[in-house]
Amino acid sequence: MKFSKVLALVLSLVMVFSFAACSAPAEDTPTTTAAPTTTEAPSKADTNAPADAPEIKDATDKVTFDAFSFKVNGKVIDNAAMKDASIYKIKVETVNSKGNASENTYGGYAIKDVLKAAGCPDATKLTITANDGYEVEFEITDENAAYSLVAIEKDKEMGEDGTVWFAPCLEKTASNYAKLVVEITAK
Repeated sequence: MKFSKVLALVLSLVMVFSFAACSAPAEDTPTTTAAPTTTEAPSKADTNAPADAPEIKDATDKVTFDAFSFKVNGKVIDNAAMKDASIYKIKVETVNSKGNASENTYGGYAIKDVLKAAGCPDATKLTITANDGYEVEFEITDENAAYSLVAIEKDKEMGEDGTVWFAPCLEKTASNYAKLVVEITAK
């Protein structure tokens, strides 16, 4: 019986130390992380995206864009600024405010690559402004970063007057999509 008491004590101590190892991080361990970055088309397994997320296709070697230009925090982002960034295509199905469904393919740059080119790679809060003053507020998360594009083309068509689209391709409703984008304010 003495052996079983010692065994029970040892097992209790092992459990206590196991729980201690799983507790909250030490105070000097950072609890926040920088916004995610992208360098190549991630697979669904590489992201925190839901199982029904659309496929991201790397189109870097297949697509070139005519002249485009928009601003991020006042800095002009154009073909030259994005020359080394990967180009992605994502086909999405969305429903507009009237309940009409549509399927579109957006081609462009991951938002994190755009923010990096603009000198604000850790930004996560965006205000996207169209040429008519329409604004969309958007927050970049680990889940949506790879799926949020600054699209230079939609269905292989360029934007009017070199404008771009903002396409948060995980969203099923069109409310946070924006066309004729001329500026992004990033914080």
